[in-house]
Amino acid sequence: MKRIADLNVAEEQVFQKVNQLISGVRRTVAEEPSSLEAGIRILEQLRKENYENLNQIQHEAMILRAAWSLQRTDLAGEELEWYWNPRQTGGAEEPDLRGAIAGRIEVSAEITTSERPVGTIDQRMETTLKKLSAMPGKRIYFVRTEAMEERARAKIDKTNFQIEVRRI
Repeated sequence: MKRIADLNVAEEQVFQKVNQLISGVRRTVAEEPSSLEAGIRILEQLRKENYENLNQIQHEAMILRAAWSLQRTDLAGEELEWYWNPRQTGGAEEPDLRGAIAGRIEVSAEITTSERPVGTIDQRMETTLKKLSAMPGKRIYFVRTEAMEERARAKIDKTNFQIEVRRI
């Protein structure tokens, strides 16, 4: 996991990535396609150059939102050390976000930017919740939408995991 030395700096770095991505999209779609084939080539280029970053940048930003939220509420006034896996690269024992005080893990959080719990996303949620349930500290699953919140709560109730779901 990478240490977040300063949430403000990390936020600025993610904002720079957002601007770079948007600039790249603008360059790619600078001209109207002249044919179906030209339009498909543009779409292929957009997907090739931006698909992964569209997801990962949103994930990074949401991790930071979660950290800010925890810092303002659950861990207000504490000297926190934040650690993250901004690109969803954590192993089986690493969450997306970890908060520690004096080296003691206080919170482990997983974050999803998915909007609807269907198909692979629903299956991945189950795996993520199981992984999170074994982590130290307070365990929180952050979601963006009501649909994801409801599905996560149902899965947690069914398995009896000690995980809180929060929508941000």
